[in-house]
Amino acid sequence: MGVPLGATNETGKQRRGGTMLRLINVHPFFWALLAFPAVGMLAGFVQDPVSAFDLIHPSGEFSVRFMIIAMMVSPLRAVLGRRRGLDWLLARRRALGVAACGYGVLHLAFYLYDMGDWGMIAEEALIFSIWTGYAALVIFIAMALTSNNASQRIMRANWKRLQRLVYPAALLIALHWVYVDGETMGMVVHFVPLLILETARVVLMFKRRSARRGKEALTG
Repeated sequence: MGVPLGATNETGKQRRGGTMLRLINVHPFFWALLAFPAVGMLAGFVQDPVSAFDLIHPSGEFSVRFMIIAMMVSPLRAVLGRRRGLDWLLARRRALGVAACGYGVLHLAFYLYDMGDWGMIAEEALIFSIWTGYAALVIFIAMALTSNNASQRIMRANWKRLQRLVYPAALLIALHWVYVDGETMGMVVHFVPLLILETARVVLMFKRRSARRGKEALTG
């Protein structure tokens, strides 16, 4: 008795899906996925260096997206509890943060090439819309350079303090985006989900603390 065609197709899809999941769990493949958009941008730049101006914004957007995904893991776990997918993302949060830094550096490189005049670059560095981007990138680089177990052991409590600088970095990036683009919609679409999640996490934290204090008062 033959196997129905539909069942065969379904089995094939499941196998392909399983193969893709196994590939994503291989760290070099995951890094290759993170780098794929950058490879396309660099290939376009090599073919046409004039395109540097057109690559400034997308490289910056990818930096923001990877930063936001990395930042959303903790509040999602606080709101939804431990989930397999969130634990998977948590294990790759450092990679996402390093990717955010890498795209930030690429964003800067395209900007510097497009400007092409170090005098003008120095003048613009003093403008609010520009130095906010530089400041955020400095934080990103410091975090990326210390995103390893050795730095965590050496820095101890200071390591967490440094990693928490991602919050002021996110604010600087939001300001940089708004003042450079002159519009808020793109920034809002990217940052509002993160803001909602962080607000929900803070509210839950206060509720749990209040509930714990209430129990302690009753038992005390």
